[in-house]
Amino acid sequence: MGVTRTGASAGRSPGDTTTGEIDAALLSVARVMNQVRVHAKLRADAGVDIDRAGAAVLYKLLVESESLRLCDLAERLGIDSPAVTRKVQQLEHLGLVIRSPDPVDGRASRLLLTRDGRRSIERLLGARRVWLEELLSEWPPEDRKEFARLLQLFANTIEHDVEVRHGH
Repeated sequence: MGVTRTGASAGRSPGDTTTGEIDAALLSVARVMNQVRVHAKLRADAGVDIDRAGAAVLYKLLVESESLRLCDLAERLGIDSPAVTRKVQQLEHLGLVIRSPDPVDGRASRLLLTRDGRRSIERLLGARRVWLEELLSEWPPEDRKEFARLLQLFANTIEHDVEVRHGH
């Protein structure tokens, strides 16, 4: 009678190092992409003065394409409301976000990108795309296409897993 493997070990032989190689590469990419100096280079290239936390707030407001309550924004960013409140106050002072009354709950407000906020995050994202294009410029087009396909597949897989396990 054979042993049935399930979960993470299914389909892997004891000597399979592929998952470890993927994990190491993901850790390396995450470490580099989150470095202060990488963000500083992108800020300079984009001509914007937004720190990483501010960029995260602006990006989330951009991709949600609707106004968000502060508590919803904090949940989606995975940080506590007081930290988001402080960052939003800074972004308001810079004219990058505005608050509007929540039509459903008069005690709450909704956050919106201003035109300057949208322009700033789009410039930062544009600078990141240019950087990625430079990094991948010597890759054959078919490798770039396959990398994009596999990375999107992985992103969809991990997002689905998080939604299923955590109900978001």
